Amino acid sequence: MEFLVTTFGKPYTLQTNLYIRGSGDGKIIGREMKFHLWFDPTTDFHHYIILWSPKEIVFLVHDVPIRRYPRKSDATFPLRPMWVNDSIWDASSWATEDGKYKTDYRYQPFVAKYTNFKAGGCSAAQCPLHLSGPAD
Repeated sequence: MEFLVTTFGKPYTLQTNLYIRGSGDGKIIGREMKFHLWFDPTTDFHHYIILWSPKEIVFLVHDVPIRRYPRKSDATFPLRPMWVNDSIWDASSWATEDGKYKTDYRYQPFVAKYTNFKAGGCSAAQCPLHLSGPAD
């Protein structure tokens, strides 16, 4: 999951990313999808979840499914283990209304804070995932 730069007065955008064998073509493999959050993620701590089972990957925000990626075939579903990567980088050339707004480095350092970060998992045979909701 990735937070994109937000323009003042507009909703925050959360982007979900899927990469299969290191890439996604956006047509057959559903690489990136953007969602407008219904809250300001900078005002408090929030829950973001990725549930990955052999049948599907579901992205949730505050227990609300926002994206469901079903397994249609091995060719279009990640088979390698999932990992967490965190970075803050300048994507203003495309993430701010196609480069309309540039990063202002006078406000650095740019910091992300995590509290009670938890990464958990279950074996493929024991993941009881089946949700229904907005991502259906």
